[in-house]
Amino acid sequence: MLTVSACCLLIEDIKKFLAQIVAFAMLWMSPVFIGMVAGQPLSVIMQYRTIAFAFILSSLFIIIRDFLPYRNLRKICSFLFYGATFLVTTVILGYYASSGSLLNASAVMAVFQTNPAEAKSYLDDFVPWQVWTAVLILLLAYVIVLNKWKLSVARIHGMMHHRAGKALLLFCILLAIFSLYRTRDTFYKHLTSETRQGLKAYTDFSLYREARAADLTRKLDGVTSTRPGVYVLVIGESQNKMHMSAYGYDRETTPWLDAMKDDGHTVFFRDARSCHTHTVPVLSYALTAKNQYDSRELTKAVTLIETAKAAGYETIWLSNQVRYGAWDTPTSAIASEADKQEWLNTHVGETTETTAYDGALVDRLANIKPERKTLIVIHLMGNHGSYRDRYPKDATVFDGDSPVDLYDNSIRYNDSVVQHIGLVYCADHADDVDRNLGHDASHFTQNMTRIPFYMMFSDAYIRENPDVVRELKGHAATRVTNDLIFNEMLAVMGIVIPQEYEKQNDLTSPAYDSDKSRFRTLHGQKELD
Repeated sequence: MLTVSACCLLIEDIKKFLAQIVAFAMLWMSPVFIGMVAGQPLSVIMQYRTIAFAFILSSLFIIIRDFLPYRNLRKICSFLFYGATFLVTTVILGYYASSGSLLNASAVMAVFQTNPAEAKSYLDDFVPWQVWTAVLILLLAYVIVLNKWKLSVARIHGMMHHRAGKALLLFCILLAIFSLYRTRDTFYKHLTSETRQGLKAYTDFSLYREARAADLTRKLDGVTSTRPGVYVLVIGESQNKMHMSAYGYDRETTPWLDAMKDDGHTVFFRDARSCHTHTVPVLSYALTAKNQYDSRELTKAVTLIETAKAAGYETIWLSNQVRYGAWDTPTSAIASEADKQEWLNTHVGETTETTAYDGALVDRLANIKPERKTLIVIHLMGNHGSYRDRYPKDATVFDGDSPVDLYDNSIRYNDSVVQHIGLVYCADHADDVDRNLGHDASHFTQNMTRIPFYMMFSDAYIRENPDVVRELKGHAATRVTNDLIFNEMLAVMGIVIPQEYEKQNDLTSPAYDSDKSRFRTLHGQKELD
């Protein structure tokens, strides 16, 4: 029979046990609270299951840490659980503090598609170091306090000497593990599942290369381009047309394009939007037959490079972006298909820092001796943050150190680069620089989709293809999203895949569907204004 003092001690231990479970569970429940505060609440069922997951996981940890008789096992358990709790909560809270949004699969995938230097640039530009410092200090203090609430080891070991106590311990551990396994559709499982599926789709894209090539050979049997020539597609980066004077911005940021937009050789599209706000999702559609308005699988969508090669073109890829190596994304897979590739940044998957500005690509382009039929794709570093790193100091036009000043200088430098390239030009997405939000899809704004898009043609092309140019100019004021670049490039080059041709998505066709209500972004998840 328990004495009064023993009962008091037992009650004290029970209180500590329950208090620790609640305290740790609160940390693992943070997505529920942040979702509500950020205006992105989880579904009711996911809230309940996330809360259940948090309590079960915390209970299992406390049981193992305080009840197992093996000291080293308790230490290992403590280290792993404290580390996991600290890391997960820091990422979730830090992401919310920096973006005002709940962590999502798009953000996680962006991490896999970036590299340390690019991540550092993002943190420098959009995440104040004070935010991360405050989050770390608060969490560290929280965990230190929790660590002092341990139960009495002597009393615990005394209970574990009894057979009933050991059986109860084993039962509790097995029940907790089984409950964790059965707890589905939690925030964490949903986030993991979406991220895994996205990365798998990108990996499968590379695996299906041979199957796509064989299918394309069959579809293009006997078909070649009706318009030989040298075609240059330039992909800008993070460029917002609302900061380009050619589109009405009050600063003179694009003097060359200002003069060229009304030239007879230019088709200047005034309502182009991006299909996503991150580079890899954009280019996985823009450079393949996949778009937001069809149901085909990305893995089976032929690429622009594959199609041009099948039609007899020499293909060349020039880039000032890093050659991602950690994850085989569609962008790197598409680039690797080109007959010739040149990367100004020779690092692979390590850094975006380079001593070469985009102007160096002009010099490399000048050294190319194109064939009669050539497609050149140029991927600029463009206006990617950190903005001050995108242009040389002697190219500074707008004094000041604000994000807008730095961004406008990068736009001005970009204009000076592209004027030396005969081109089809389109940015991947825009930055919402006025709100200093960058282009993170988790705090999406329409300004992240407002991109420049224009085409410039030689006298010979205009003379030989007057219907194409006339139709393009007729659609210059209509809406287009850049996931249709694949269609437009094939149309301009005169390459037709009969089984896959979409006249409603071809700006050179009178049947182009210009209904604004059909256009979307974030791969179909968001409407455009």
